[in-house]
Amino acid sequence: MPSSATERRGDPGREAMARSEPSRITGRSVGLSAAVTPVGLADDGSIALPGDADRAGWYDGSVTPGEAGNAVLVAHVDSTSGPAAFYELGALEEGDRVTVRRRDGSTARFTVTGIAVHPRDEMPAAVYRPTLRPRLTLITCTEWDPEARAYRSNLVVTSLLTGGRG
Repeated sequence: MPSSATERRGDPGREAMARSEPSRITGRSVGLSAAVTPVGLADDGSIALPGDADRAGWYDGSVTPGEAGNAVLVAHVDSTSGPAAFYELGALEEGDRVTVRRRDGSTARFTVTGIAVHPRDEMPAAVYRPTLRPRLTLITCTEWDPEARAYRSNLVVTSLLTGGRG
């Protein structure tokens, strides 16, 4: 089910790109830059995080960035050694650009359309749901709880494809 009015109307937006796995994500306006590696599901059924905190993980159960549908990337915000791959994610604002370099040499350019914070145990299904238009969903942790020594929530940044080149 589409997750926004624009997607429900079926606005054409940018044409979807052919399948190609992501290799790097950048958000120049906030200094975001990370290599991307495929990830699957963790033992508990959640999307696994990359073993290297400096890498983003593309959920290989989703479409690739630029394809029609919802491509999901996850990454750590920090680690015991400091800032991690998605440390700068919280600085993105609606209208900012995010770029994904793909293994076939093409680049998918997205524009941020939404930013939300959801409690970790209450992530809406719409975050992962397929879409009609090419969408990129970025997820990291937020709201550190020092007493529990864990993050309470997830930051979710959504964006739509606004350009691509080969």
